[in-house]
Amino acid sequence: MAKIAAGRARGYLKNPDKAHHALLLYGPDATQIAARRDEAVRALLGGATDDPFRFIRLEGDQVRRDAALLADEVGALSFGGGDRVIVVNNATDATTAAIAATLETMTGGATLIVTGGQLAASSKLRKLFENAGNAAALPFYPAEGAALETEFSAMLGELGAPPVGPDARAALGGVLAGFQFGEAERFAETLALYTQEDDEVTAEAVLACAPPAAEADFDTLIQAVAGGKPRAIPSLVDRLDAQGASLPGLIRVLALYFQRLHRGQALMEGEGMDAGGAMAKLRPPIFWKLRDTFSAQLRAWPHGGVEDALAQIGALEADLRSGRSLPERALIERALMRIAMTAPGARRR
Repeated sequence: MAKIAAGRARGYLKNPDKAHHALLLYGPDATQIAARRDEAVRALLGGATDDPFRFIRLEGDQVRRDAALLADEVGALSFGGGDRVIVVNNATDATTAAIAATLETMTGGATLIVTGGQLAASSKLRKLFENAGNAAALPFYPAEGAALETEFSAMLGELGAPPVGPDARAALGGVLAGFQFGEAERFAETLALYTQEDDEVTAEAVLACAPPAAEADFDTLIQAVAGGKPRAIPSLVDRLDAQGASLPGLIRVLALYFQRLHRGQALMEGEGMDAGGAMAKLRPPIFWKLRDTFSAQLRAWPHGGVEDALAQIGALEADLRSGRSLPERALIERALMRIAMTAPGARRR
């Protein structure tokens, strides 16, 4: 019987008990559960997460309709050896019977990871994992207050950001209030990217990247530039300006985005990597929702085009720092549109 306390659940995933052949990860925040599931898979498989013979994904509905499918996957041997991981996403009480039958046959060689939503104490699925001798149930709940600030600081460290300064901690307390896990994760990725060349995370950086600008509109505008959509830029700049967002801060994030494209292409050309391999080398990692888009841009943008975009961004930053009385917004909007017009496919749009 294993019912892991919420405070110990994440630490457990880094070194799960070998006697537990099946893990249930559940909680109210689907993005948080997905992130913890991925952590568990990496802990078990290391770099073999892309091996289709060792890593299998199923949906709860599939298992409910065809219990034999899960039993077959759990009992199969991996081609070339090595333990296997089978993930069942979005399980509910309706999948309990199929999973229970599989648990009875599991003795090693495979680990079953099941994800669910908010499961009450009376849930059949939760009770199954809490009471089975070879399984464990791990709850995950959104952190709040000081716990959220601590978790967020750890998230920044994992992304390669510098240490969080004392003034930034105070600023984070206000910014993070009410965040869901996915919002905090996206904010951490943006802030880590923004501060990667700094000695510490400052309050100024926190406020420059804080939502709503960092959460959606910064990303939307950057993708309008990199994706070749110049007509969308004026209205997006309007929205950011109306929110009081830092337009020079946006340019810094845009520069870092194109620098990552440049580094990724250099890895592809210099080391013969594909786009996926090059992305895996970048730090901080590409946010998971942007991976497909970033991969397509790595392949589509000509290397010289990325260098030209970086040169234009550098010239714009120099103008903004010059101290001269210049129309800041007009300069930024014009430069962004020029870069977007050079993006692959821009003329066709």
